[in-house]
Amino acid sequence: MKHILTLFLLVLYSFLSIAQDRTVSGTVTDENGEPLPGVNIMIVGTSSGTTTDFDGNYKLSVNENAELKYSFIGYKTITENVNGRSTIDIQMVSDFESLSEVVVVGYGSQKKSVASAAIATADVEAMEKLSVPNVGRSLQGLVNGVSVSGVSGQPGNNPTILIRGVGSNSNNRPLVVIDGLQTQVENLNALSPSDIESIQVLKDAASTAIYGTRGANGVIVVKTKSGKPGQMTLNYNGSYFIQSAWKTPQMLNAEQYVDIINEKYENGNTNLPLGFPDRGTTPAIDTDWMDRLFTDGGIQNHNISLSKGTENGHLFASMTYTGQEGIIAPEKSYFDRLTVRLNSETEVTDFIKFGQNLAVTATRSSAIPENNEFGTPIADAIVYDPLTPVFDNNAQFGFAQSPYVQKEYINPFSRIFINNSETASEQIFGNAFLEIKPVSWLKLKTDLGVNRYSQIVDNYAPAYQLTPAFFNDNSLVGNQSYSNFRWQWENYATVTKDFGLHNVEAVLGSTAIRFTEKSFGASGQNLPIEAVENENLRYVNLTPDSSRRSYGGASAPRINSSIFFRTLYNYDEKYLATVSFRRDGSSNFGSEYRFVIFPSFSAGWVASNESFFNIPKVDFAKLRVSYGSNGSDNIGAFNYTSLITFNSTYQFGDASNQTIYYGAAPASLSNPFVRWEESKQLDIGLETKLFDNQVSFELDYYKKITDGLLIVNGATPIIGGNNPAFTNVGQIENSGFEFKIDYFKQVGEVEFGVTFNGSTLNNIVTRVDGNEGFLNGYNWPVRNAFISRMEVGEPLFYFRGYQADGIFKDQAEVFSHINSEGDLLQPNAKPGDLRYEDVNGDGDINLDDWTNIGDPWADFTFGLNLTEDPYKYIKQSKEDE
Repeated sequence: MKHILTLFLLVLYSFLSIAQDRTVSGTVTDENGEPLPGVNIMIVGTSSGTTTDFDGNYKLSVNENAELKYSFIGYKTITENVNGRSTIDIQMVSDFESLSEVVVVGYGSQKKSVASAAIATADVEAMEKLSVPNVGRSLQGLVNGVSVSGVSGQPGNNPTILIRGVGSNSNNRPLVVIDGLQTQVENLNALSPSDIESIQVLKDAASTAIYGTRGANGVIVVKTKSGKPGQMTLNYNGSYFIQSAWKTPQMLNAEQYVDIINEKYENGNTNLPLGFPDRGTTPAIDTDWMDRLFTDGGIQNHNISLSKGTENGHLFASMTYTGQEGIIAPEKSYFDRLTVRLNSETEVTDFIKFGQNLAVTATRSSAIPENNEFGTPIADAIVYDPLTPVFDNNAQFGFAQSPYVQKEYINPFSRIFINNSETASEQIFGNAFLEIKPVSWLKLKTDLGVNRYSQIVDNYAPAYQLTPAFFNDNSLVGNQSYSNFRWQWENYATVTKDFGLHNVEAVLGSTAIRFTEKSFGASGQNLPIEAVENENLRYVNLTPDSSRRSYGGASAPRINSSIFFRTLYNYDEKYLATVSFRRDGSSNFGSEYRFVIFPSFSAGWVASNESFFNIPKVDFAKLRVSYGSNGSDNIGAFNYTSLITFNSTYQFGDASNQTIYYGAAPASLSNPFVRWEESKQLDIGLETKLFDNQVSFELDYYKKITDGLLIVNGATPIIGGNNPAFTNVGQIENSGFEFKIDYFKQVGEVEFGVTFNGSTLNNIVTRVDGNEGFLNGYNWPVRNAFISRMEVGEPLFYFRGYQADGIFKDQAEVFSHINSEGDLLQPNAKPGDLRYEDVNGDGDINLDDWTNIGDPWADFTFGLNLTEDPYKYIKQSKEDE
């Protein structure tokens, strides 16, 4: 039956071909007479057509009175009547506005002028000029609605990227899609800017719903470079920068320090520490710890690439080295990365092509302690006195220790010396695809991607006694390994048809993803002195006491299975619509809540394409609206059920004859009713171009509601495990405005542009499930108090603290700060202390008076970018195609 059907279709196709009257051929070129490959040529009113070959030539059977439409991204569409001709040569004219605005819409692309979703494009050329070691940081200020913040100064550290604010109380990282392969932000930062062709950010539900569970926090779509037609080219880009601390704390010199410490003890009517200098003494040592601690660090980036393209395929290969030194202890704070990339594509026939994108990356890094009020070199430097020198040949490890500081603090350089950690990782990331185009309007594609990552962390700490109160009796050596493997298989069909003025593109496909991670760690203590002094002996089995050795490991697989569908429609590029849905299944949930559907809809109206539209100076105007949903399954593997843990600490026998036994017990409670976290988002947008397209303006309003927040909630169970279960708790809302203004101008041979963008964010908790009506966040160990909270009517995890309304200027103000009973509200306060409000009015100032004193979410972000040639990238893209 199958063979009969195939024969019938072939016969039918031959009859349809014979029914045409003549063959038209010709060449399509650009303004400079250069051939344009890949130009779409359609017979108006039919679904028949063809594309130009590598030399811009085409051939098509048509009726003698047919009308042909020539279209190509970046050029103005041309319509020609055949009028009995057999040769029609076409010269196309560049359309800079449309070329610069081609956007990815998930499993496809379209002109931004007919897109009804909120999609932004990053200026890749501007990113490359920044020469920062990771791509995420270079996005800062380039895309409205995208917030990039660095929480660490460690070399190679990944920044936090948020799209339209914080959408969850757990994972807020956007999905990253690199050459069609879905992955996490870390792989975005592993890319070299020199290897990137385009970056686009999908922000609203209309553009992200097709990615389902992984698109709730927005999507960053990256396309890496491919070979270009023409001769083989070899390029090198390199840069070297020196980085230094922008600003460091201003420290007291030795004389100032002596005076203020003397004043402190005089005010307290107590004696100075033994040996501390008297007021007016000029100390012989004056150490500026911040000046000694901070240094300059180098950042270098080197990229060499090879590009080659022919009529039947193209090849792009590159090798990139990135190195960064820390500005504190560069010998123990560094990052090195080497990446080799190979992208290729081959056309086997006119309707079959295959290709692959492969990147192999190796990194080596080391870090020092940071971001804590204790246990870091900076914390030590802030506290340490200038009377103590850096070095002392008689002290352990050669570093002097102060007798005047708290026991938690040591010489900052001692802290650096005793912390030894190095991380080495390797990654293979890539995909291979096969594309078949049996007819001009149908494309079938299968794409298999893999991501293999492995990491080894080596730690070592010597035994020491730096001060009587700061010591470690046992040296420690440790090794932790982590690896994950992820494969993704996608199969989809794309149908593109024109029915007169009706243009339709539909995609139907499926995705299967499996992710497995494994970890293992081992450590040993009390190493012999030979191993302490020789790092090559640290991993030899020299630990004499087996009780001082430990090990452990874990493994967790996760599976996602999805089907998706999307239809793009426009009528005469005036009336626009998009409908999509995705059905996702996740093994992270129980069988009753494993599958869910995420739909979206968007519509648009290009008013400027109407015949009645005649507003002076307005070249383009479009309104659009979208609404849809996404979800999140970010609870990890098997957390809907009760996990089992093994332990070897249970002992049998009397005190003189005890035996340790292994046992198993529940590690946490189960919750088979835990479900997807779901986000629903509304977006309303306006896009305009003014003054002969020299000025463009975009404005968006968005409102996003996330319900069923996934969180570990509840008290530690008495039986059934040590940890509470995951539950769906509460709802949050993000809303705000985004804008972007572009101005391009050409004066003679000089071209320049200015881009100003910004966004606002209003984040608020609208519901918290549970008896207390709030959930506590971070517990500050110094006060054993929760300094952040999730509470209705407040931003998510706002900061809590005392509300100060000034300082006590004198003792009289201390005595006048009383409650209704006449009792002092701050009986231990002294002049110069902060004066706190009795917020709850109970006549006592305590932790119950803590209130909202701020939140971590920026209310407004903006970016300003200047370019000397805004059309350079556009022209280059045009010439390379």
